[in-house]
Amino acid sequence: MSVPWARMRSLRRRLTQTIFAFLPLVLLAAGLPPFLAVLPAIYPLFVLLRRGVRRLRQHVTRTGLAGEHGIRLLLGLLPLGVAWAQGAAGPVGWIAVALFSLLPLAELVVTRVAPGRKLRVSNLPGIQDTRGPKYPVNLLLVVDLSVTALATILLLARVPAWALIILPVLALLLAGASALDSFRRIRDSVDSDNGLYEAVEAYDPRFILYYGVPAGSAYQIGMWITHLEQIGERFIVVLRRTSAFREISALTDAPVVVRTNIWQLDDVVTPQMTTAFYVNNSAPNVHLVRYPHLTHVQLLHGDSDKASSFNPVTALYDRIFVAGQAAIDRYENNGVHIPSEKFTIVGRPQVETVQQQGPQNVPISTVLYAPTWEGHYADTNYGSLPVGPDIVQALLARGRTVVFRPHPFSYRNSEAKANIREIHRLLEEDAQASGRNHLYRAPAEKELDAFGCFNIADAMISDVSSVVPDFLYSGKPYGLVTMTSTVAEFEQAFPLARSAYVITRDLENLDAALDELLISDSKADQRMSTREYYLGPFAPENYADAFLDAARHVVRIERKPVTALGAQIDEEANGGAGRSADESADSGAAGGAEDGEAAFELDEQNGDH
Repeated sequence: MSVPWARMRSLRRRLTQTIFAFLPLVLLAAGLPPFLAVLPAIYPLFVLLRRGVRRLRQHVTRTGLAGEHGIRLLLGLLPLGVAWAQGAAGPVGWIAVALFSLLPLAELVVTRVAPGRKLRVSNLPGIQDTRGPKYPVNLLLVVDLSVTALATILLLARVPAWALIILPVLALLLAGASALDSFRRIRDSVDSDNGLYEAVEAYDPRFILYYGVPAGSAYQIGMWITHLEQIGERFIVVLRRTSAFREISALTDAPVVVRTNIWQLDDVVTPQMTTAFYVNNSAPNVHLVRYPHLTHVQLLHGDSDKASSFNPVTALYDRIFVAGQAAIDRYENNGVHIPSEKFTIVGRPQVETVQQQGPQNVPISTVLYAPTWEGHYADTNYGSLPVGPDIVQALLARGRTVVFRPHPFSYRNSEAKANIREIHRLLEEDAQASGRNHLYRAPAEKELDAFGCFNIADAMISDVSSVVPDFLYSGKPYGLVTMTSTVAEFEQAFPLARSAYVITRDLENLDAALDELLISDSKADQRMSTREYYLGPFAPENYADAFLDAARHVVRIERKPVTALGAQIDEEANGGAGRSADESADSGAAGGAEDGEAAFELDEQNGDH
């Protein structure tokens, strides 16, 4: 059992801040001079103000009020405590200092209604996106703390308490204006929501691109959106998490609509639609699969020999688009029996920008090291970062230029981060000593995508991940690191390893593997047959056409009868309320689950890609 040290540290800090906020009230009651008694409050005031200002600068809408509210209540009593210790505040003065204690209570109301009932939509004619709040909720929290601190200082300077009444009044007026603005946004959202179905019907899309997970994995949509646009038919993107709206909307000019509850999907599904495309196996997908007149097509967002690439849930869909025969065999070989007619080999259209191996790549001078992440559990930890520094050091010793691109999830793991820093140090020192232009940090991880790194490199070393079959398209040699088994066991479990130069965890065969990878390349012919097995038998000149032809056939020709939708509507109407108890429970899970839990679910199912 792992100990949640980070959470314990957070609780300890919060407890310390609470004690420091409470201590001035105790000291004032004990008769300590006010200017000394209030000193402990400086610490929680500084922490909360700094946090609030940072959230404002970063345009963060989350307030964190649940963990801070007790501290804010205690700080709100500070002017009242100082006035009591000084005495002779007068009737208006007592009202003034008492109003400061109401500010944290007003914060509860404002933060509760600030999110509103937001219909998030972009690029859909006839429907306006719900505007953001006029007054950022974190602005209110910063103002409340600021006027409380200012009032305390002025009281210590012997400013009459009655003269301070303007400060809490202004803060309360701001809270009231914010609440009124939230009400207006809710009203506008309801009006737009009521017209959503008519707007979708008028737009007349032919298919849906469905995405049921929170922000942070937009690349899953990004890798497919351009190719779906090339189908040549109108479509809409349906999201189930509001947090993903901004990053997904930035990827496309197609309409993007957020539907957080299961029954809201009825507003975006029309009889004219023929197809729904999915890019992962997230749980909310079942909420759309229930529409029987749509052909449901699973694309996934990468292909590898990991367990997530033979998930039994994939059998749920009408069609499964796969890159090559290897994906079909992977399900069968792992006991997942899916009818063969569900599969369509379409290649990996994304790799059409990957350059083929040519004379410029021989001899090998630049090597990409792209380790995968560590997974949530030991049996899914294929990452080679624990031996990464030794591998990079061996490449540097052979005079090679290194492109280092770790999986972004590796930055969540402290041990992996330490290994990443060590590799960065090695590359920095070698660059200074040799003048070689190694590529790492932002240039390799942000400025270039994975395919850009492929094109720079002459060879690659990686682990079990989806970057390997994508790199395979280039025809360049690659090495794989086995962290869990012998070479023979590794090649048996992961067929991609059979055309790779496998490096064992103990690195005993590192020199021999690098000789093959960088010099001999005895598996060049085998690699070509493996490429066809994994990526389909399509010519590089028109490689993406296989996907487009298959997608157009599903969208335009292979459509189910619309009567299926009518049957569903009749069934739901006969059910009384139109929603079963199971659907209600599912909608609660989809709309009410924490984004963090959904993100964990996504990582667990699809994190290798």
